[in-house]
Amino acid sequence: MTNYRDFLPELKTMTLFQNIEDEELIDLLEVIKPEIVARKADDRGMPPIDLEKGMFCVVLKGKPLSQLEPRLDTYNMPKFGEPGMMMGEIPCLSEMLRSRAPKMKFKGAPPPGPKKKDFDLYMLRMSGEMLTRFYGERYAPAQSTMLRNFLGILAQKVTDVRKEKAEAFARLEAELAPYRLNIFCAGVSMKLVMRIAEKWNKLHPELPAIVTPGGSVDLIRDCISGEPCDLLISADDSIIQTMMMPEHAEGYRIWAGNKMVVTGDDINSDNWEEKLLADDSTFKHKDPYGDPGGYRAVMAMLLADFYKPGLAKRLMNHPGHIGMEKNPGPFGNLKPAKYEFTYRSGAIMMGKTFAQLPAIMDLSDPTLAKEYAKVSFKVDAHNTVTATPIAHALTIPVTSRQKTAAKEFANLFLNIDKKTEGFLAQSGIVGKDPTA
Repeated sequence: MTNYRDFLPELKTMTLFQNIEDEELIDLLEVIKPEIVARKADDRGMPPIDLEKGMFCVVLKGKPLSQLEPRLDTYNMPKFGEPGMMMGEIPCLSEMLRSRAPKMKFKGAPPPGPKKKDFDLYMLRMSGEMLTRFYGERYAPAQSTMLRNFLGILAQKVTDVRKEKAEAFARLEAELAPYRLNIFCAGVSMKLVMRIAEKWNKLHPELPAIVTPGGSVDLIRDCISGEPCDLLISADDSIIQTMMMPEHAEGYRIWAGNKMVVTGDDINSDNWEEKLLADDSTFKHKDPYGDPGGYRAVMAMLLADFYKPGLAKRLMNHPGHIGMEKNPGPFGNLKPAKYEFTYRSGAIMMGKTFAQLPAIMDLSDPTLAKEYAKVSFKVDAHNTVTATPIAHALTIPVTSRQKTAAKEFANLFLNIDKKTEGFLAQSGIVGKDPTA
C-alpha cells in the first residue's frame, strides 16, 4: 500500500485537501487509492495523463515548501511544480474525447513539453470516478470537503481565464483606439447617436464609430480616468462644466432641452399624484448616482413641495419608491414598477403613455431656474448637482485623438430633427464651441 503519510506536509498544502484533518485525509486517500507517480528532474514531456481513461494528475511535491510563493486566496492557481497544480483534469472530467464536437487541432509543430526542472516531481494520479465514487458514510465528510475544494479550483480556473480574456480585450481596445471614433453617449441620446453611427460607418469605414452608452456621470468618470473618448454626448450640460472644465474640456454645446414625466398605463396629467401616492403604487427611476435621468427624477420629487407642501416627503419616503439604493448592481433597475420617472423624449420614442408634471417639477422652464436651484443632489463625495432647466450637451474632450472626425460626427448629430423625437428646442455654447 502506498504510504501517503510520507507526503503529509505536501498534501496539507494542496488546495484540494484544505480543511480536512490529518487522519481523515489519510483514511480517505487509502480508500480512494490515487497512484503516486514520479517524474525525474531529467525527464521531459508531460506526466502520465490518460485522457481516454479519465486520468489526471495533481502535483504533490516539487520544489521545497520553503520556496512556495504566497497565493492571493485559497483557490489561486499554483505555479508549475507547486503542490496542488492540476494537469488534465478539465478534459478528463468533461469527457471531451467522447464528444462529437470537432477536435481542436494545432497547426505546425506540437507545443513543447515542460522545460527541464532541477527537482524531482511527485504527483497524485487519479480519475474523476475515483473522486466522486461513494465510499461509505465514514468517508463522506472528508470527501464532501474535497469535492467542494475541487469545485473551487475549477471555478478559479474559469475566473482566471475570464480575467485574462478581459485583460487581453482591454489591451486590444487600447491598441485599436487610435483607429476608431469613440463616442460616449447618454441613454437619452442613444437612438439618435446610433442612427448617426450607422450612417458614419458607411461613409468612413476606415474610422468606425464605436458607441458606448451609459449614465452621463459614469461616462464622464470613465472619460477623465483615461478611457478613450473622442466625443461625449451628455444628458446634463452642468456636469460637463463642473466635472470636466477646464482640465478635461474647453467648452460644450447644448443640443436640446427636455422635461421629466411619469410613464404608466393608467396615469395622466390629472391623476399622477393620486396614482403615485396610492398604497399599492410602485415607481422607479434611473440610478441617481450615475445617471442624470435618475437624479433629475429625485429633483422633480424634491421640487414637489413648491407645488404642494409636504408632497416631496410623501413621494421620497413612499414604500413603493424604487431606485435610491447605491450600487444596485446590473439588474437593479430591472425591478418591476407600475410607474417610472423619465424624460419626455424617452416616453415618446418608446410610445409609452405618460403624465405631464407641473412646470415647477418637470425641470423644463428656464424662467423657473431660481426655483429649481433650491434643490440639489449629491452624486458622490466630491460632486453635488444643483437642479437646472434640463439641457443636453456635447463636448470633445481635450484627450480626444480624433478631434476633426469628432467635430464632423457632432455636426451630423446636431442636424437631426429632434423635435419629432420628443426633445424641446434649446441651444447654447459655454466656453469654446467644440464643433467649430
